[in-house]
Amino acid sequence: MTKFSFEDKLRAVNMYLRGYGSNTVAKVYKVKNHSNILMWVKRYQKYGIDGLKVRRPKYDYDGNFKLNVLNWRKRHKASYPETALQFDISNPGTIATWDKVHIIV
Repeated sequence: MTKFSFEDKLRAVNMYLRGYGSNTVAKVYKVKNHSNILMWVKRYQKYGIDGLKVRRPKYDYDGNFKLNVLNWRKRHKASYPETALQFDISNPGTIATWDKVHIIV
C-alpha cells in the first residue's frame, strides 16, 4: 500500500509551488526525505496531475525496454529517480533492480 495518496501529493506539490521550501513541505506532510517532494514536483511538471496518481505495478517491461532504460541512464550519467522520470516509471527502485541483473558495457 502506498503511504501518500494522490491528494496528499497534490497538496504537497501545490504548497511547494506557492513558495514553501521542500524541507518545510516534507515536515508538514510527514515525508521522511524532502527529495520525495522534489520528485513529486518534477513528475507534476512533466506529466501533470497524472504524474502524481498512485499507480499499481501493472507493466511487464520487456528486455529491450529495460536495456534501453539502462543504456540511457549510463549515457546520461543519470540517477535512478531522473531515469524513472524520463521513462515514466513510478518506482526508481525498479531500475535499480534491473541494473543488478543486467550488465551494460
